[in-house]
Amino acid sequence: MKNNNSIRKKKSRHMLRRIVLIAAAAFLVLGVGVYYIFQVKTIEYVGNKHYTSDEMNERLFHGRTPNALMYKLFGGSEKSIPFIQKVDVDIDLPDKMYITVYEKAVIGYINYMGCNMYFDKDGIIVESSTQEYEGVPEILGLKFKSIVLDSKLDVGSDKVFQQILDLTQSFNKYQLDVDKVYFNSCYEVTLYMGEVKVLLGSEADMTDKLFELKQMEEKLTGLKGTLHLENYSGTDFSVIFKKEN
Repeated sequence: MKNNNSIRKKKSRHMLRRIVLIAAAAFLVLGVGVYYIFQVKTIEYVGNKHYTSDEMNERLFHGRTPNALMYKLFGGSEKSIPFIQKVDVDIDLPDKMYITVYEKAVIGYINYMGCNMYFDKDGIIVESSTQEYEGVPEILGLKFKSIVLDSKLDVGSDKVFQQILDLTQSFNKYQLDVDKVYFNSCYEVTLYMGEVKVLLGSEADMTDKLFELKQMEEKLTGLKGTLHLENYSGTDFSVIFKKEN
């Protein structure tokens, strides 16, 4: 009798092992199937200007290919990305992701103690970085006592931020490659474009001045000197370029 019971127990244990192994194999096959079936093949980005799609992939997914089903079920970990306010991810199963990027409205930066402090249209410091980003000019000449991240930059007059916003919007509109914008104590403007310094003066007729600058931009390529547009009146006689060696 004992031998029969022992044999039955051995058979039961053997059967249990087989069931466990079969179940484990089934889960493994299912897991591998889910991994490959729902592996993302297409990621489409909308709204990203500071970063390319490849750079966004690196920052969001560390260069790895995400799994659409896992992301839909559990979401992704929170990422703090410079210049990005938030991202919205839409999943189209089995293998597509659509990501809308909401960037912070950065209009310029001030170099402070070796860091570039980027600010938005209201003058609030939104990012600190050692990098210089294309399309965002350095702002010179503003007077301030200190800079605090996520706080407003106190420069004495909020009007200057609207002026900077208007300028950067015009730079984008006319596709002007401006490196730096300098404000003197009267908030008169000087632009730096490579080796050319452009004196724009007061904000009066600023749109006309920038339009004229766009017409001349190609002729200024490779030159070094100062372009005087502060007294621009709509005629060639009011435009003076002083070349430097």
